Amino acid sequence: MSAAPTKSSWESLRRLLPIVVAIVAGATIGNVSETTGNFLAPFGALYLSLLLMCVIPIIGAAVVSSLGRLVANHKLGKNLVVIILVFWVGMLLAAAIGTGVGWVTGVGSDLRASPVLGRLLLDMESISKTDAGTTGRKLAGDERYVELFEGQAMPSASPAPTGSVGDPAAEKPRLVTYLGNLIPSNLVAAYLDDNYLAVLFFSILLGVAVGFVPAETRDLALGVVEALFDSLLRIISWIIFLLPVGLLCIVAGQVAGGGLAFVNVFRKVILVGLLTTTTTMALFTLTISRVRRISPLAVLRELREPLMVAFATSSSFASIPAAMVALKEGLGLKRENVNLFLPLGMTMNPIGSALFFSLSAIFVVQLHAAPESALGATNYLLLVFGSVLASLAAMGLPGVSALWMLGLILDPVGVPPEVGIVALLAVAPILDPLFTMVNVYGNCTATTILDRYLG
Repeated sequence: MSAAPTKSSWESLRRLLPIVVAIVAGATIGNVSETTGNFLAPFGALYLSLLLMCVIPIIGAAVVSSLGRLVANHKLGKNLVVIILVFWVGMLLAAAIGTGVGWVTGVGSDLRASPVLGRLLLDMESISKTDAGTTGRKLAGDERYVELFEGQAMPSASPAPTGSVGDPAAEKPRLVTYLGNLIPSNLVAAYLDDNYLAVLFFSILLGVAVGFVPAETRDLALGVVEALFDSLLRIISWIIFLLPVGLLCIVAGQVAGGGLAFVNVFRKVILVGLLTTTTTMALFTLTISRVRRISPLAVLRELREPLMVAFATSSSFASIPAAMVALKEGLGLKRENVNLFLPLGMTMNPIGSALFFSLSAIFVVQLHAAPESALGATNYLLLVFGSVLASLAAMGLPGVSALWMLGLILDPVGVPPEVGIVALLAVAPILDPLFTMVNVYGNCTATTILDRYLG
């Protein structure tokens, strides 16, 4: 049993207060003065680059050292099944929550006859067509928006084109493209391009290989890797001193760049997104509290820093160093378990994406059909499983390109995804920080469970 954290409430509040003040101040500056927010944005990007600078080497060193020792101790086989089971159960649970909350609240039904949203979508059409062109999909035209947002029945979706000349997605099957991103032809290029999947794949292979070399050589190699890992964490600890300043610049730039123009139109979507993520994180808090046998408030206190970094940066990977420190020093998890399970989960267990895709899928369904007839029990299950598969398929895709994975979820239930995707392009920057927090918190929870039951 882990001992309760010894930090005083005042000390915890004192460390949290500058972060909260920085986020609020950044949002205020970006909203009040777009010029100031845009001026601060490059400094925020610079700080985010500092945070991410060590993440890929940390992932590689952590996975190699922990996996190498697991293989050497003959523990990998029995642990692998449990790891996969915990990851899949977590994603299925998140997808079920997102689908259920979206269905009960009618997240998209109120927008079906919204002329305001129709005009916003028309204004965004050139952007959406640009994004669609990179994935082999095209929007049908203005008349679709007119028919949808005057409350008329939605016409059947025109078949998505199979691709166009020069479209990489059309020239290669999706599986081949995915494997191409997974297996790096040049490891240095994978590091430079922030290809986390490729780095993880190579790190897993290297860790397994190191576990099979003779003991003397293996211990020497793992000692070097662990020394590198500790040095990288020391660098991150120096960067964290500037966290409030960095968060202020990041948030100010995000608010100034995106603005709050869509908040009024999408207020219900935003509120439902907040309700969904809050519910999910409450379950995570209670789970960690029960596993570690400490109070829920103590859990939140110890994990506050990685959650704040996730919220302000919208980057799960930028939160990895802070999450590692919080799990090991704050919650008392074993070093080797945190070093393996957390990076593995952040890369291969996109629980926040599963929650986002499930809620987004229900949103699009309700844009096109009356709530009482939009979804049956079978289609509900299809959306849940489809959201998990889409979140896995979207790993490594840049930015809003991941939204086009909604087609994998909605095609089996006969709902065209294009118009809903364009709507989500507007609201995604507002919701993204919330679901990034879910991703970080969910993988901290999975790491805690695996540490407890795998030892």
